[in-house]
Amino acid sequence: MNRSAQASLEYIMMFALGMLIAAIIIYRLIGIKGLAKWAGSQMNSTGEDISEGLQNLSNISNQ
Repeated sequence: MNRSAQASLEYIMMFALGMLIAAIIIYRLIGIKGLAKWAGSQMNSTGEDISEGLQNLSNISNQ
C-alpha cells in the first residue's frame, strides 16, 4: 500500500512540475504586457472602424 501512495505522489509532483514549466513558457512567449498591448490595439482599431462607419453613414444621409 505504501508503494502505491508513493507512486501517486510522484505522479502528482511530475504533473505539477510539467504544468509549471508550461506556464513559464507561455508567459515568456506571450507575456502579460504583450497581451495587454494586443488587446488595446484591437480596441483602438475597432473604435476607429466604428467611427469611420458612422461617418460614412452620416455622409450618405446628408447627400
